[in-house]
Amino acid sequence: MGGSSAAAIIILLFGAVSSTASASPPKWASSIGSSSFGDRIRRRLHNPAVGPEDPLLPPLGLRAPALCLECELLIGALKAEIDLGMTYDQVVKEATWVCLNVVGYSQNTCDGYISLFAPMLYYMFTNGTIIPSEVCGMTLNAYGCNTTRPEREWTIEIHGDKPPVEPLVLPESGEPTIKVLQISDMHMDPLYSPGSNADCVEQLLCCREESGVPVGPEAEAWFWGDYRYCGSPRWMLEDMLANIRAEHPDISYVLWTGDVVPHNMWSATREWNKRIIRETYEMLEAYFPDIPIFPVIGNHEHSPIDQFPDPDNAPPEFAADWMYEALATQWAKLLPDLDISTVLYGGFYSVPVKPGFRIISVNSMFGYTGDFWLFMNSHDVGHELQWLEAELGKAESEGELVHLLGHIPPGLIYTERTWSREYNRIVKRYENIIRGQFFGHTHYDEFEVFHDGDRPMGVAYIAPSQTPYYFLNPAYRIYTIDGERPETTWMVLDHDTFIMNLTEAHETNVSRWYRLYSAKETYGMPSLTPDDWHELGQRMAEDRALFDVYWSNFVSAGDPFLLQGCDDVCYEQRLCDVMTADRNNLDACYGVLQRKKAADSKITRMIGNE
Repeated sequence: MGGSSAAAIIILLFGAVSSTASASPPKWASSIGSSSFGDRIRRRLHNPAVGPEDPLLPPLGLRAPALCLECELLIGALKAEIDLGMTYDQVVKEATWVCLNVVGYSQNTCDGYISLFAPMLYYMFTNGTIIPSEVCGMTLNAYGCNTTRPEREWTIEIHGDKPPVEPLVLPESGEPTIKVLQISDMHMDPLYSPGSNADCVEQLLCCREESGVPVGPEAEAWFWGDYRYCGSPRWMLEDMLANIRAEHPDISYVLWTGDVVPHNMWSATREWNKRIIRETYEMLEAYFPDIPIFPVIGNHEHSPIDQFPDPDNAPPEFAADWMYEALATQWAKLLPDLDISTVLYGGFYSVPVKPGFRIISVNSMFGYTGDFWLFMNSHDVGHELQWLEAELGKAESEGELVHLLGHIPPGLIYTERTWSREYNRIVKRYENIIRGQFFGHTHYDEFEVFHDGDRPMGVAYIAPSQTPYYFLNPAYRIYTIDGERPETTWMVLDHDTFIMNLTEAHETNVSRWYRLYSAKETYGMPSLTPDDWHELGQRMAEDRALFDVYWSNFVSAGDPFLLQGCDDVCYEQRLCDVMTADRNNLDACYGVLQRKKAADSKITRMIGNE
């Protein structure tokens, strides 16, 4: 079988990490309604909330089963060619041709992607049991493709019966509270260069000297950061950290939910990633030398991006030990009492914070379908969820309350379905002691409600990003949490989000960080229990004006997003996002959409009666 079949599937698989490309570069200040830039924003808003490098779903008519069949045919053809003796060099040659002539990337970008991913994929096809339907079912699960292999269905052991649900008794006014900072998705780029080209053709990562010559002043990268496809300037991040220290001197600790490496996915080598890990951690340690910092591993920390092999069965040349060692070195400085054994093994840990209170940080990459190593094994990789269940069991027996940290939210459409389901089973069993969950990855300011049947049982707080990549304002979040007292709940009582508006900073050349909103005040919430967040989702379904306030905060008041607006498809997608924490259960999503439909019908009748 000739030509491009092998290369096509290599590029197809690369799609999970290179989907931000488009045919022509945008100018954010141009006519959004007719520009490719506006089309890009609309496509992103019409999709579930995902990370900016996650692939956007095609229109419904182009999804399963046609796409799944095409994928299976390509995988089968590639497997057949390799079985018949196709060499690694031949695969690379064909993949390079397709990358250059079909995808349209530059020689440098194609060489980078292929050098990072081709060795790993070739190893999988020559050393593993590659079944086309399984590869496509895992990689394209969000597109409607499914897996049928029995090994893909697994459960963890849940210990003990769930105790009766305990009612939450929130503190009275005047009780002690603590302030906690969450930062996420810094994506610091040391090569960011003001005045460089922010409209680079490939739109993977711009605003560098290597990004080409700007076609005019409107294409030049801004000083404090740029709305387009650019990383975070170090000076912007340091300005933010200095502002936090000055304006919030009473912070008790920091939650850092992953992703420090910029979006140069084609050239992010191990040495580059270790450099960024070291520099960002040293920067945070310098600004918060006296405050505990609880870190999380992100999908960008590894090279190649997203590819986290099973710690028990990783081929030496592809093992992630180098990254775990780099992280453990830095994390041990941030948390001197941390037992780094599980960090060195799989990038997760459990640590007591105060008497009766514990933080557990998970490596959510073991449940992310962008990780091609799941082709080889997806059964509770690293035994992480079983470990999490055991840690929560010990916490329960010792009377501890717990906050869970992760990078990729469990309701994300690219979360592996079995992993999402089992994580939700754990949350359900230990509902009484899990008092907060904190994630990042999407770069949006949002939340996910967990349900036990129709009953809300938990909430995941998903923090906005510091990087503006893409179309966003840099942001950080401060939580007010029930503090140390005999009957403390360690619940989040409120949160405030702060931003720098990049348009204003560009026009004035002055950075200004200001409070964008407070959750309780802005959304009219009596408290921030799971019931309250569930009710907010319902109220937004019936009140478009309330939703529009949420939508503005969702995009950190990013001017390109606000200029585009959120149409009805976007509206319904955001409602489903906040109601879905388990990819296998969309009941709450359907319920809130029915509520919106009923509200729309009521408005239509009222207009008709006027």
